Amino acid sequence: MRLSMSRISLLFAFALLATGCAKTTEQQRQASTNQAASSQSVATQAENELKAQVLETAGGESVGDSELEAQDIYIDERDPFENVNRKLWDFNWNVLDKYVLRPLAVGYSEYLPKPAQTGVRNFITNLEEPGYAVNNLLQGKFKNSGKATGRFLINTTVGIFGLFDVADAMGIERHKEDFGQTMAVAGVGNGPYLMIPGYGPTTVRDGAGDYVDGQIFPLYLLDWPLALLKTGIKAVYTRADLIEQEGMIEGSADSYVFIKEVYFQNQNFKIHDGNPPLEEEEEIDEEFLDEID
Repeated sequence: MRLSMSRISLLFAFALLATGCAKTTEQQRQASTNQAASSQSVATQAENELKAQVLETAGGESVGDSELEAQDIYIDERDPFENVNRKLWDFNWNVLDKYVLRPLAVGYSEYLPKPAQTGVRNFITNLEEPGYAVNNLLQGKFKNSGKATGRFLINTTVGIFGLFDVADAMGIERHKEDFGQTMAVAGVGNGPYLMIPGYGPTTVRDGAGDYVDGQIFPLYLLDWPLALLKTGIKAVYTRADLIEQEGMIEGSADSYVFIKEVYFQNQNFKIHDGNPPLEEEEEIDEEFLDEID
């Protein structure tokens, strides 16, 4: 998929955990595929509902495409800057991804040996492990915070600066948490949805959270060239993970809406640790049903 440089890992609910464990990675790829398929259904349903509302407004008469576009019936309150965001999405997808990121991702996945790919992923993720420890602690997940601390110490030493995920082999699982999720747990709202050039989809809350995470040891020790290199490498291997799922974007009725829904579903999935609450169905008044009968 032609996504931008840093937040591609949040684009898809199917962003994979970089543990170097083949079994875990395969399970996550299946979960991400299911999330993306669900998002495509949501986008299609929203489009059909919009058309139905327009037809109803027009008294059941046929409405042309130009008239449909002219009627501003549905406004996504999460996305007040949609007109600008759509143009930026087109730039990220049709220019940056097409000519820069995707070719790099294809070369990475096809020519870099699998053990080297795993080592690169492990090294980058190990740099973020202290951030997981801090955010788990702030969310009251003390056991997971301790695991993240132990993982960082073990993998940085025995695992040779994180190139090998020794902690995973010892049964110490990774529990990713970022400051955006921490703010969500604390009740901070998303703020507007944004599509950033060369960065990808985010919200005001998640963008601020990414900045805070970058100030946690050892990431704050990286000067801007190294920080940019780290971000670029992560973007490349995350993009490589998603090559097989490009067809979902290409086949969607509206790629912009599809990506937005994937982003919010993935965000919700992570905030609730993989168990998002089910939407409650609206209860129908029994007296109303009696009147219908």
